[in-house]
Amino acid sequence: MVNKWIQFTVAPENSDAFSKALNVLVRESRFEEGCVHYAAFQCLDNPGIFTVLEQWATKEAFENHRVAPHITSFKEDCGSIILEKSALSLNPINTEK
Repeated sequence: MVNKWIQFTVAPENSDAFSKALNVLVRESRFEEGCVHYAAFQCLDNPGIFTVLEQWATKEAFENHRVAPHITSFKEDCGSIILEKSALSLNPINTEK
């Protein structure tokens, strides 16, 4: 399983356009083979901060996602308005006893 947390920062005046583009990205990504979970969030305290949480069944599914046409379009459309981007690979913590 591949789990990712990605945070984007855009200028407040670009938050509406980024939100719309991110909505398309989420919708398209959820149809990809191997997508377990894909969701985007906008920060309540700072509308220029967005987070994407994604989970892929396999590393291969994640790698295919990274080169999917909607990812390329998103990068082309939004690359110039992204001020900062950070990403983390996550490992679930088993809290069961």
